Amino acid sequence: MKSLYQNLDFSFTVENVPVHVLTMALCRQVSHVPFHSHGAGCYELHYIASGKGEIHLKDGYFHTSPHTFYMAGPHMEHSEISHREDPMIEYCLYFHIHPGLPGKAPEKSSLLKTLFSQDLLLARNIPRLLPLFEDLQKEIENKPFGYREYISSLLKQIFILCIRSSQSSACDGASYFDGNLVLQKSVIAEDYFLYEYENLNLKELSCRLGLSIRQTERFLKEFYGQTFLEKRTQARMERALLLLARPGQTVTSVSHTLGYSSPEHFSNAFRKYFGTSPKNYRKTRMKN
Repeated sequence: MKSLYQNLDFSFTVENVPVHVLTMALCRQVSHVPFHSHGAGCYELHYIASGKGEIHLKDGYFHTSPHTFYMAGPHMEHSEISHREDPMIEYCLYFHIHPGLPGKAPEKSSLLKTLFSQDLLLARNIPRLLPLFEDLQKEIENKPFGYREYISSLLKQIFILCIRSSQSSACDGASYFDGNLVLQKSVIAEDYFLYEYENLNLKELSCRLGLSIRQTERFLKEFYGQTFLEKRTQARMERALLLLARPGQTVTSVSHTLGYSSPEHFSNAFRKYFGTSPKNYRKTRMKN
């Protein structure tokens, strides 16, 4: 099934601003898209339908989850890397927006204000977008009567919903950080969970991020789709797999290294997370 459609020219108008869609990638599996950027007036919208991975920018990165969308603006370098076992499936639209109109300055349009005020728009948990993209794919594959007009209307709905969602996130406080500052904070958080898994503490992380405990919880939920406890469990369990694979490590020693109060507490957490005990995991790994 074809997933990439190029040399298109579907158009619509929002707030008297003409928008053209030149390329679509529909239901495309992503492994690794290298760093790239686009020219003046060009915006690339990515909607992650399923899977997970990382979006890397010049100043940092953020993690994706299903129903995440982001829109990269002109000259914004970005790349995508999928999780090896759960690769991202995405829909991607390539827009061109005229920066100005005769007799109308760009700053008069709230749409252009939103787009020109930041290099990246980001919002999570927007499942309403998926049926629109699926409908878009059916139309462009089957080309029924009136498909061009219908596709233009779908593209307009998708575009408006994305702008609204990003504005709503900002109003709710999810994007009250400067864009680059968000990425810097994500690196601090990632390093903390990755390297200091023994003593993960919400208060300590909040101090390092320069946020209150409540703001830190909101930051983690918005950026990773996880609470602090969920993120801490994930970090410890991923480290547990590495430790259990090392010769000479026991369940007791791994439990102590990860900061659990007892081997029993660690074993219960491991079984709940992976559906098997640490001992059974090790036996299965040794057989393989």
